Amino acid sequence: MYFATMSQLLTSYLAIITSIFIVLLIYIYFKLSYTYWRSRGVPQLNPSFPFGDMASVIFRRENMGDKIRRIYSEARSAGHKYVGLYFFSRKAFMPVDPILVKNILVRDFANFHDRGIYYDEKNDPLSAHLFSLAGPKWRNLRAKLTPAYSPKQLRNMFGIIMNCGEQMNELIEDSAKIGEAVEIKEILARYTTDVIGSCAFGLDCNTMRNPQAEFRLMGKRAFTQTVSDVLNMVVIRSFPPIAKLLGLGVFSRNVTDFFKRVVRETIEYREANRIERNDFLQLLVQLKNHGKLDCSEEKAGTALTMDEAAAQAFIFFLAGFETTSTTSSFAILEMALNGNVQNTARREIQKVLEKHGGVLCYEAIQEFTYLDMVIQETMRKYPPAPVFLRKCTETYTIPDTNVTIEKGQSVLIPAYGMHRDQEYFPNPDNFDPERFNEKNRENIWDYTYIPFGDGPRNCIGMRFALIQVKIALSVILRNYSISLNDRTKLPITMEKKGIILAPIGGIWINFEVIR
Repeated sequence: MYFATMSQLLTSYLAIITSIFIVLLIYIYFKLSYTYWRSRGVPQLNPSFPFGDMASVIFRRENMGDKIRRIYSEARSAGHKYVGLYFFSRKAFMPVDPILVKNILVRDFANFHDRGIYYDEKNDPLSAHLFSLAGPKWRNLRAKLTPAYSPKQLRNMFGIIMNCGEQMNELIEDSAKIGEAVEIKEILARYTTDVIGSCAFGLDCNTMRNPQAEFRLMGKRAFTQTVSDVLNMVVIRSFPPIAKLLGLGVFSRNVTDFFKRVVRETIEYREANRIERNDFLQLLVQLKNHGKLDCSEEKAGTALTMDEAAAQAFIFFLAGFETTSTTSSFAILEMALNGNVQNTARREIQKVLEKHGGVLCYEAIQEFTYLDMVIQETMRKYPPAPVFLRKCTETYTIPDTNVTIEKGQSVLIPAYGMHRDQEYFPNPDNFDPERFNEKNRENIWDYTYIPFGDGPRNCIGMRFALIQVKIALSVILRNYSISLNDRTKLPITMEKKGIILAPIGGIWINFEVIR
């Protein structure tokens, strides 16, 4: 009995000592990792075990965009051209000099042609989309999909988008007639859901009248992170091989299954009934069946599989839903706060529509010069993607230095920081569309304004996104005078979770019908 008890105690002590030893080794490994940038002559912050420089983001005390913007400002104030960061023990390099940003995005693109975003074609097929794919797979798919966003294709989809804008207008009108304030971010999110649901999935989502529609709920779920989701992402980002071994997905299983099912059933229905529509999904059907969009092309590429088609429809939704509705919401906020901007934009819309017989058509949208300036200034002040990711694909030496970025390391492009930099944009917190008039645009430093990224991996859906925003804003401005409701919390503060800028408490707007 005595020896059995002693044996158990000894086993327990050994287990405790082993655990302490393992923790100590991990601690030493992290601490040594945190000397990496300094030992190479790269400025760094004061990383803490085990979160590196990202504890405030992980514990949701700070939004990722705000965090990177703050680091950018500190680096610029110290006169640095770049800074080294740590995500747990992983290293990341962040340029703060626009010339270096240009080199990474464009001139030396061959060294940074991937984003370094996790994807797993086998266990999580929706993650293998254009935004995350790397190397030849990305290059081939980008070439296939580029014609899908041509002016010709966008003109074909214009009627679908416009129909969603009219449904949005009907809902706003109902509230305006009874003097009820509207949380515009929610309304615009439903609008973009309907647009993308129709264009990318061939569905009449009708979230305007039914905000609990399954498509809307699944869209919300895709952008909501539970505790389980956060833990999954920690494993995925820190230990990708283990994540693939465990079959972990970027998105929850019910979201993945829903979007895969919707695409499969819609494509099968169209093929069985020989139905064709002027939408993005129809272009995916062509790529699935023929490997090309233009029937006049002699050579066809490799056809898309059903899972690949679903992945491209899914990223169309992810990239265009939240970013577009958020940009439109901030534009409405700023025009509600700046009556002269609102009135100037409205006068331009009325003048252009008179020229086109009162019809808001594709040609009219292209003539909204001032409205375009409003949108550009909105994206400067509230960039849709505050941070862009790149991955070093070949070891790169920074020009005129001995500093190298090693193959496989992440690179962060701080768009939000540059957009709010006093040197590049005087009085950066002021909303001034005139920064983007024909004369002043020439004074903007190259690569200090990159709302859609730049280079070969810029946003492929830029034109589509701008058309969505212009339709939403022009429909609202031609019909309503807008003002800020007291329920909007000023000054605007951003949600602490996620990377997309989103105001806490929403943006509440009063709408008055223009007679």
